This record gives sequence, structure tokens and C-alpha cells, in this order.
Amino acid sequence: MDEEIDQMERMYATSFDDVMLDHHYRYHYASRFIREGDFVLDAACGSGYGTHYMAEHSPCSIAVGVDRSEHALDWAVNYFSHAKTVYLNSDLTGSFRDDLPIHWFDVITCFETVEHLKEDQAFIKKLYDSLTANGILLISAPNENVIPYLENPYYLNGVNPYHYRHYRPNELKRLLLNCGFRIQQVLTQDNDTYELIPGRIDGFSTVLVAIK
Repeated sequence: MDEEIDQMERMYATSFDDVMLDHHYRYHYASRFIREGDFVLDAACGSGYGTHYMAEHSPCSIAVGVDRSEHALDWAVNYFSHAKTVYLNSDLTGSFRDDLPIHWFDVITCFETVEHLKEDQAFIKKLYDSLTANGILLISAPNENVIPYLENPYYLNGVNPYHYRHYRPNELKRLLLNCGFRIQQVLTQDNDTYELIPGRIDGFSTVLVAIK
């Protein structure tokens, strides 16, 4: 756990107000796409702050957070439980859909996750299959043009050992298109304010809104 925190791979806040701004803006933005009665999946929910935020600040019926870390999920239950949250321990690289209490979701969030997975296309296809018709995926990943995978300024040896790759904005778009998605919107996270800016691709993280 200490290594995860040191490497900024997981965050263990005790309230959403303590969450780093880039994470805050992503979940705040995602909530605007959630409609009355929607089923929401937070893929790689970590310690649960985003799952809880969407449950509390949207009219969804349920927000399911999935992560492989038992410690993170224990934290989520302790600090981010809500009447509409369900937390599930499952590995996203495996057949996690078999573990879900619901098999089709209206909205899926998957922030700063796909770069951790070796078989990225297989994973995105599972997310596609987990959405209802016209369901919405909100996904983000590090922008290779700003934070190069092999020259990461935040790591002494230049490489984040937890990542397999970073994506140029067009590469992330192509990954989703190859899995059947339609791209509704492209946003970037501003390097200074961390806010999500539509139509730009020059920030440290690319955020896509995609439709099944």
C-alpha cells in the first residue's frame, strides 16, 4: 500500500474534498451524463471516492465500483459507502463481468486505468459489451505527447513501472473506435488548472466521451 501511495497510483482520501483536482474534475464531469435511474459502473474505482461522488451527486439507481485491491475496497466501504454504492473485488483483466451484480450499465467511468492493462483492446471490448445500447463510456489516459511513456518526468528512470503505455489522443480514439464505440467528445485536462477543456488535446490527460 505504501508503494502505491508513493507512486501516486492510488489515493486514500477520507472525503471527496481531499481528492486531487484532476480526479475531482473527471468525476464531476461524468456525473452530468447520468440520468434518472441509470446503472453506473466505475471500473477500477480504487478507494471509492469517485463511485461515492456519482452516487451522491446524480440520480442514478446504483453505482458499482470494481477494483482488484482488497485494501482499496475496504477503504471504500469504510469511508465512501452510500445507499446507492456497491463495491466488488474483481480483476479487470479477467472475466470480471461474471462477478458483476448487473451485466449491463448505462454509464461506465474508467479513469487512468487502460494504460495499466497489457491487453487494452480486449479490456475496452469488455466495457463495450457491458453497456446498454447507446450507453456512455467516459475514459481517460495519460497523453503521450505531454507525458511520454519512456520519458516520464515523475519517475527517476523515466518509466512508470505500473504502466504498459501512454496514448496520443488519436491513439486513444482509435482504440475505442476499433472496439465499436462512437466518439462524442474529446477533452483535455489543463496542465495548470486540471479543468476539463473540450476540443483541446494539449493537456496531460485525454478524456473521451464515447457512445456504444
